[in-house]
Amino acid sequence: MLCPVCRKPMVIVEFQSIELDTCLDCHGLWFDAQELNHLFDLAGCPRHLHGRHDLAAQVDRLPHVESRRRCPRCRRPLESVRAHSPADALILDKCPHGDGLWFDQGELESLLTARLGEDADALDRMRGFLGEFASVRRGPQDGLA
Repeated sequence: MLCPVCRKPMVIVEFQSIELDTCLDCHGLWFDAQELNHLFDLAGCPRHLHGRHDLAAQVDRLPHVESRRRCPRCRRPLESVRAHSPADALILDKCPHGDGLWFDQGELESLLTARLGEDADALDRMRGFLGEFASVRRGPQDGLA
């Protein structure tokens, strides 16, 4: 699959039954449909918060915004969408056919902070999980496994 931003091949990193597609150049992340929900589950985020994490269903399409970015799955143009969260300024890229969501570098952290900020334990668990994922992504060549 090609990165929607720099159009270079992405790397698939599998970690605890989640396969995330990541660009090693721009550090963006592609979440296939429902992978973000699965990530919240694996990180042990409380189930009562889980409904708030169905991000693909909680976005507004921005009017008259055409993206030059393409879905890595179906190659159709991605839609620019605004997340329904305390981070309303957060603009993401979503496949109009439901294939997934693209996060530019730093956007996932912004979303997590906005969504889980009131639950410090859940936020710490998610950050810990993503830290483990990042070390797998870097790989053993960097001295990290």
